[in-house]
Amino acid sequence: MSEMNLHPATPEIEAVRAQLQQARGKQFWRSLDQLVDTPAFRELVAREFPQGASELADPVSRRTFLKLMGASLALAGLSGCTFAIKQPQEQVAPFARAPRDQIPGIPNYYATAVMLDGFALGVTVKSREGRPTKIEGNPVHPASLGATDAFAQAELLALYDPDRPETVRRSGLLSTWETFVGAITETLQVQRALQGQGLRLLTPTVTSPTLRAQINELLTNFPAARWIQYDPIGRSNTYAGTRLAFGSPYEPRYNFAEADVVLALDADFVSEGPGRVRYARDLMQRRRVRKETSAMSRLYVAEPVFSPTGAIADHRLAVSAGMVGQLAAAIATQLGVTAVAPATGLNEAQQQWVAAVVADLRRAGNRAVVVVGEAQPPVVHAIAHAINLQLGAVGTTVEYTEPVAQPSDPQDLVTLVNDLRAGSVELLVIIDSNPAFTAPADLGFAEA
Repeated sequence: MSEMNLHPATPEIEAVRAQLQQARGKQFWRSLDQLVDTPAFRELVAREFPQGASELADPVSRRTFLKLMGASLALAGLSGCTFAIKQPQEQVAPFARAPRDQIPGIPNYYATAVMLDGFALGVTVKSREGRPTKIEGNPVHPASLGATDAFAQAELLALYDPDRPETVRRSGLLSTWETFVGAITETLQVQRALQGQGLRLLTPTVTSPTLRAQINELLTNFPAARWIQYDPIGRSNTYAGTRLAFGSPYEPRYNFAEADVVLALDADFVSEGPGRVRYARDLMQRRRVRKETSAMSRLYVAEPVFSPTGAIADHRLAVSAGMVGQLAAAIATQLGVTAVAPATGLNEAQQQWVAAVVADLRRAGNRAVVVVGEAQPPVVHAIAHAINLQLGAVGTTVEYTEPVAQPSDPQDLVTLVNDLRAGSVELLVIIDSNPAFTAPADLGFAEA
């Protein structure tokens, strides 16, 4: 009987045998097709796994990024070369008499203040050849103690803002200072006969004694004129809250260096409002433990939006803005404050949080303090003042002083817009303000 081959060899198997017979040493493959390495297999691999496929989905690969950065650095270096650009001729002359205390290359330092919403922050400015280059806090100024914030640093950028007006314009066209002075003098002469009935002055909160004296002199000469002070983010709720609690507007000043327990109700006092730089410094001094006997203060925060103050809180409660007043009422009631409406709508977690806060406030006594943010209505501010009085904190962790400037009434801006629409304003002088941008949109200041 002849031998029968049950598995006749196919061309593919013959190719595999040939590859194995020719192999020298160990070889590794994922499939027999890869071992044979036929042209059809190579074409399949090229279609399914194209070369550089990992870079196709990435719009900016590492290689491309490095090439672009190298090109940008090269171009930046060329920007300092003047061989290809004809420069204008300039004359260089030495000082006939050198300015006092000015040496080229040696910076000068000046003590000054940065104003925001009528409150000053003491700073020192580094200047080179008359150009300010750096702002730092003034170590001997009580509002900064050598520190600054983003608002103070931004003042330096404002000096070099390319969008700052460099010329006088009238109706969008170039004009001169002489034309401006002549036009406003003519209008003021007409208003003088009317005692300033059509004259309005719009400014932010002014605390400068010099500027206030000049404005008061203007109002003396034009007794019928009106002066409106408007700030996009003012302190009207703060002053209304102290008026509700004490009968007169006062400026609360907090001493966090003496506070063992701090309760912030929708109050981001380390980054907003007057005293924020000093408050942040005092608070963090109490939260740094340098000795075994040092006691760290405790911070409770209830707020609707995450804030820098909430980020450093020991216990933070996220609540809606409308529930902050209910929390304040619940805390005041449990501390024994009278004439406060009972709190409603608190869930179990909020009630437990209130109980913990009350226990800590009662334990700390006059070394506790409650702070309320400007976004809360005056009644919540008044409740906080009542709590501070109940704890005996007044004189220790909080003081009340006369306002830095006479509190402005937000209704004054509404009256100004109504006067503009009625045509009773002949001359509106705006100083350091942009109400067309900062005023509420529904007020329609620009259209008036």
